[in-house]
Amino acid sequence: MIRPGKYVLAGVLALPAAGFAAEGLSYSYFEADYVNLDVDAFGDEGDFIDDFDNGDGWGLRGSFAFTDNWFIFGNWSETDADTGFRNDAGLFIPSNQDVKRFDLGIGFNAPLSERLDFVARGAYTDIDFGDFDFGGSDDDDIEDLDDDSTDGFFVDAGVRAQLIDWLEGGVAARYTDLDTGSDIGIVGNLLFELNQNWGLNVEADVADDLATYSFGVRYSFGPY
Repeated sequence: MIRPGKYVLAGVLALPAAGFAAEGLSYSYFEADYVNLDVDAFGDEGDFIDDFDNGDGWGLRGSFAFTDNWFIFGNWSETDADTGFRNDAGLFIPSNQDVKRFDLGIGFNAPLSERLDFVARGAYTDIDFGDFDFGGSDDDDIEDLDDDSTDGFFVDAGVRAQLIDWLEGGVAARYTDLDTGSDIGIVGNLLFELNQNWGLNVEADVADDLATYSFGVRYSFGPY
């Protein structure tokens, strides 16, 4: 006896695993960026540190799709920021500080239409002032990551679309949680495609305490 309901249910469950990325969208690429970083931060004793303005620098990012629907990604950036702090007497002391950021995560994409994908991602993230510390001390033990007060994670979810033949865009809501606090923001980008492989990417990641703006050159490739 044929039971249509069973086959319909099986088809629905198979959709996420069987779907390819929307037409024109690649989840495998390398990118080199100019980066501007703006950070609001607090000192160890809770004293306010003024904005890390003029945080100009560079960044590298990459993504690799290992199935139709799953990809891994990573980012690294270094910026040299003009900042300052107030001493015990209340005097403002100008300063210069390097800010380094590292992200490593995994993402999922599923087609909503021929030109539109749903995308969700999650990543470990570490933002350090001065020297980069993968963990909080010189200890090489993986458990030392728990001692780093500037690391944590972020998760985001949104959509990515092939808007027209030469223009791609995306927008997502992002939640970032570091040991020093949490933040909610918006991430958006436009990719101007010069040809099948090369493009110019403009991106903004804006939240209350952390904002990153970047412009870069992207090379996209297969397999997905």
